[in-house]
Amino acid sequence: MDIELPCEKCGHPMRFPREQAGRMGKCPRCGNDVYIPTPEEELEELPLSPEDRTEEMRERQLLEERRRIDRILAGEAEADESAGGPGPSPAARPHPAQSPAGAGRTTVRGVVMTFLAAMRDSDLKRADQAAALLTTRRDEVLKLLDQLAGDQLPPPEMANVPPGVYQGFLKALRARM
Repeated sequence: MDIELPCEKCGHPMRFPREQAGRMGKCPRCGNDVYIPTPEEELEELPLSPEDRTEEMRERQLLEERRRIDRILAGEAEADESAGGPGPSPAARPHPAQSPAGAGRTTVRGVVMTFLAAMRDSDLKRADQAAALLTTRRDEVLKLLDQLAGDQLPPPEMANVPPGVYQGFLKALRARM
């Protein structure tokens, strides 16, 4: 049985032998090149391999390990963290803009993280306030922004922010310096 189809250009009805399926042909009336499709009844479904979630689980474990290490380095982990205990609850953690000692002093990293969190939350007033605090420490801020931009993973606070948006936040802060 032949394959019948109209020309896409002039509408002339055309017939092609089944052996031509998957190839190009020409309309006898206008000379337009046409693709000769394989009839649906001859198409076969390709079997899919089962989904392998081991790589996804491995990436998730690495991300959690990175976050745990970041908390330790940021001084947010409790002293018994090395014994395998969990880190402090979110309520027990210092505000990101305060120093690890919680003495009320602000750190450049803390204020940068406050700026990023404000941008993430669309709180432009708080982002402006944080950026204003950072203008006096321009060199430190630029060094930290370079470090954050070069990290493969964003800080835990920005884990749910798309990478392009996160990089845009960093560029916006850099432009204000």
